[in-house]
Amino acid sequence: MSPLTPEQIASYHENGYLLLRADEHKLVEPAELKQWTQEVQAWPRVKGKWMPYDEININGERQLVRTERFIDYHPKFKSLVCGEQLAGILKAVSGDDMLLFKEKINYKQPQGNGFQAHLDAPAYDHIGRIEHVTANIAIDAATPENGCLEVVRGSHKMKVEFADAGRITPEWENAHEWTSVPLKMGDMLIFGSHLAHRSAENKTDKSRSSLYAIFHSRSDGEDLREQYYKHRMEMFPPEHGGLFFECVDVQMNEGEVADIYILEREDGKDYSKGYQTYGFAAPFTKAQEKFAATVDVS
Repeated sequence: MSPLTPEQIASYHENGYLLLRADEHKLVEPAELKQWTQEVQAWPRVKGKWMPYDEININGERQLVRTERFIDYHPKFKSLVCGEQLAGILKAVSGDDMLLFKEKINYKQPQGNGFQAHLDAPAYDHIGRIEHVTANIAIDAATPENGCLEVVRGSHKMKVEFADAGRITPEWENAHEWTSVPLKMGDMLIFGSHLAHRSAENKTDKSRSSLYAIFHSRSDGEDLREQYYKHRMEMFPPEHGGLFFECVDVQMNEGEVADIYILEREDGKDYSKGYQTYGFAAPFTKAQEKFAATVDVS
């Protein structure tokens, strides 16, 4: 892609975000991005590698909502996220060389929950009180019907009121104008970690997956991604499967087969602070609540 125009850079700093269409940035073919995502989504739940998270959707069903820390196991995703082309775009808006801080795919499956109004920064501040820049690439088209991102223009310059952690108070949320940002497959939205944003439920019969790659300035440090995921693994592990749960089938007396989720977290450890840091606006806690309410492992 050619360098960003002065007008595009000024728009980013004024509004807090910048939209680049797929045929502008030309970072990846949308069909390839979709294929890579399907590969990651189908990965088994294994210990010590990628981090899958679940939700309880609006129909009360458990489903995969997100995968984090996956580029080390997918060279093509790593080439995209850590490539020179994206780095050049991010440097143009930030004024500095950028390093990857974290990466995630939000699947927003059919009947998937929305994300409450929030800022991203409070979920990262324990690693360093710095500005992060997110590159959000639409794997599927994002529309108001399937829960596209909504933002408050210029909110990165405002005093935002929090109910807890990084979740925004209903009073502040209702007092400001929210702008929907629909995306076509492959479009990229760049925004900072102090921009107020939210998304609604996906009430359609198709997924609305998105790639989020979050970056920090090189001048902030060299190993922040490692620090972040070390802390997250300790404080906010996946809620089943992956690192801390093992799912097994058990034959019931009546001849039925039930799924029993065996907890592998440290017995008696309180993970509530992890939820406050990492799950304040996301639907992760719904999966945890249902697990606690329906499974007896005594």
